[in-house]
Amino acid sequence: MTVIGMIDSVLGAASHAPQLAQSAGAAVAANLPGVILVAAPLLLLLAAGQMLLARRALADRAGAEFLPRPGFDPGEEDILRFVHQLARAQASASRWHLTPRRATAVRIRLTSSGGPPSYRVEARSRTLALISRHAYVGCELRDPGQELTAAAGVTVTFEGPAELESTRVAA
Repeated sequence: MTVIGMIDSVLGAASHAPQLAQSAGAAVAANLPGVILVAAPLLLLLAAGQMLLARRALADRAGAEFLPRPGFDPGEEDILRFVHQLARAQASASRWHLTPRRATAVRIRLTSSGGPPSYRVEARSRTLALISRHAYVGCELRDPGQELTAAAGVTVTFEGPAELESTRVAA
């Protein structure tokens, strides 16, 4: 068979496409209850699978905190590389892209409590491992669970009304 013969056969089949579409539509209309009985459970199964994947992904989230060391001054190339890595992190979270986007999102929080700013990155643990492995050279990486909160780690004790020197803060 030559190339011209192949092109002619494709064009001949394409000329029958409207008739095939019309007959397929008529077949679906004639069997509509059966199509609904087959399609509805498949759609429900797909929705349940997406919910399960989303729950797994949300349960697998972790966080890391990047603290810049004194004198930290990244170059423009380092910043662009890190931003590009964060932008691609969501796509790498799901191998087959079946997990919903809301469950694979990367959250970045910039906080400062009177000291140097800290960057907290929250993502799936697999994604966070990739981000942490290629972090900035001048940043210290720490687990956010190490931070002390005012409610959990600080106690203030007053020894008496006039003794302000005995006020102590224990961490």
